[in-house]
Order: sequence, then C-alpha cells, then structure tokens
Amino acid sequence: MVRVLSSFKSKPALKSRSRIAARRVFLLGAVILILVLWTTGCMERLFYYPTQGATYPPPHLSTAESVTFQSGDGTKLHGWFIPAHNVSSPREAPTILHVHGNAGNIESHVWFTDYLPEAGFNVFIFDFRGYGRSEGKARSRGPLIADTRAAVDALLARSDVDPKRIGMYGQSLGGSIGLNVMADRPEIRAAVLESTFASWREAAASAVGGDPPNPIGRGLAWLLIKDDHRPVDAMKRIERPILLLHGTADGTVPISHGRRLADAGQRAELIELQGGDHNTLRETHRQVEQLTIEFFRKHLGEGGESHGGP
Repeated sequence: MVRVLSSFKSKPALKSRSRIAARRVFLLGAVILILVLWTTGCMERLFYYPTQGATYPPPHLSTAESVTFQSGDGTKLHGWFIPAHNVSSPREAPTILHVHGNAGNIESHVWFTDYLPEAGFNVFIFDFRGYGRSEGKARSRGPLIADTRAAVDALLARSDVDPKRIGMYGQSLGGSIGLNVMADRPEIRAAVLESTFASWREAAASAVGGDPPNPIGRGLAWLLIKDDHRPVDAMKRIERPILLLHGTADGTVPISHGRRLADAGQRAELIELQGGDHNTLRETHRQVEQLTIEFFRKHLGEGGESHGGP
C-alpha cells in the first residue's frame, strides 16, 4: 500500500525548523560580533573624541612654548609648556602636568588650568595620540597611558623644571589615565583630579544604564568593555596626596565614582560640589580655583621658593 502524505501537514514542521535555525544563526552572529568588538577594542573607542589639527594658545597664554616629544613607541606628540608668571625662571615654580579629558584637544582643554600660571605654576598640557597635532590614533587606554608617561619624561628632561616639584591635574578621562601613571611615577608628588571615573566598565555601564547601572547597562559593559588598568586599583597604590573634585549632579561620571576613588585612596580627599556637573565646575563653583591653588601650594610650594635641584 502506498501512503500519500499531504504536503500541508509538513509546512508547520518546516517553519518551526526554519525559525530554530534562524535563531541559532542570529545568536551565533551576535556572539561572534560581541567577541570581535571585545577582542578588537572597538567599543573602547567610544571613550575618545579627538579633534585633530593645529592648535594655538589663547592670547592670555601667549608665552606658551610649543613642545614636541615622542611616546614609547615613537609616536610624535605635541603640547604646550606655559611658564609661571612673575618668576625670573620657570625652575623657581612648581610644574603641573595637565592630562586632559576625552573630547577636543589642548586648545579647548587649557581653560581648565589657564589660571595656574598667574598663581605661580608652570603648566605643561599635551595631546594624546590622535588629538590636536599629535600623531597616531586614540584606540585604547594602553598607548594613552604610555603617552602620559612620555610627558612626565619630557618634563624631567627640561633644565627649567624642578623635578622635585611636579604635580598633576587630570580631568575626567585624563584623571583616570593619570592615576595609572602616578601609581608608577613617584616624580608626580601630588594631584588634583576632577570628575574622574573609577572603572572603565562601570563608566560605560553608567552611561548606558544610569547610576547605579541597570542590569542591561551592566551586562553590555561587561560584554563589550575590558576593565584592565582600573583607576580605582591604581589609586590603592598611591601614597601621595590627591584632591578629588566632583559634582553631585555629574551626568557623565556619577559622583559614586569619586566616592569609590576616595575610599580606595591612602591620602585622597574628596570635595563634593553640590549641583555641579561634569565640565563646568570652574564656572559654577568658583572655589575650584582656590581649592586647586591652595592644594598645590601646600604640597609643592609656591613660585620663587627653592626646594633644591636634582
């Protein structure tokens, strides 16, 4: 006997198998995409928003010297050395290494410290690779940490810089990069960090899922962002004084990051600025300038003082 099966009875089974196969292909593709993004570090590039091209200091910083130096891998970097006002030689004044934030370049970021030369401090602000006139591309944190180490070396190579009076100012990304350098470079005697995040992964999670991050934000950050060179881990290793300035209404890096850094630090102090946001603390809270000046004077001295040479 020959049995003839109606074709319409097999269609649901075929559709079911097709859906299962499609789901498997989708899931496999998603896993592969996540692995590619994670291993290549593509998602980390979202931390960097460089503006490239020539940069010029503002008129009130006309004494700025254009400086070029090399990172550890030979990448040519650019910065400005701005001498302190009212001193006969820059060596008489402390020097502040300015490690800037994630967007723009030194032309837009020098505003954060442009009051320090008048207060008696040299300022050395530089661009990471891929920013301003610096060569290369900003793709991951490791090379930017290396660029900052090279900036310290560039300062130490100058005869007009007192190597015993070097401090650091870091804003946002710059503070997180700077902490990793300060942990290994005792030449940085003190630091002021503004709006700095404690963890790369947690910063990404907060950007996606609020503070505290929701499960989706945490999951995506865990899958897509590596968390090596965590600033909070570097903070634990530093025994020198650090002043943390953070706005309580920071919509980019929540205040919880500042609190975590302060808790991890051996000699860290956090000043919470009520209602302060991410990039405008100096505008909204004028005490930021005096707090910074007083902190650096306390730990580095004032221009004109002699603290000895190398």
